[in-house]
Amino acid sequence: MTKTYYHATPFENFEPIMRAQEVRTGCDGVVYLTEKPDEAARFLAIRGCKKILVLGFELEDNMVTESFDHSEKFFRCKAYAYPESISMDFLVAAQTFQF
Repeated sequence: MTKTYYHATPFENFEPIMRAQEVRTGCDGVVYLTEKPDEAARFLAIRGCKKILVLGFELEDNMVTESFDHSEKFFRCKAYAYPESISMDFLVAAQTFQF
């Protein structure tokens, strides 16, 4: 079964993502996700990011696990982790947030 999950990144990462045709894992080996676009943007807005790109990916639910390294109470949402880079082939939505 598939579900849409959202990943946020600073807008300046748009070109590198498009060149690579994937969102690459971070230094901890996963791509962080949320269930709603505004939740994903919140993670970067709190860090002071002014222009945020949020990408929605249709992913196999069994590949996504809940991540407990973020405070659900503080961020007011659950965070999830995907264990590998995500191909742009799975992209179903994109939007920007400006703060």
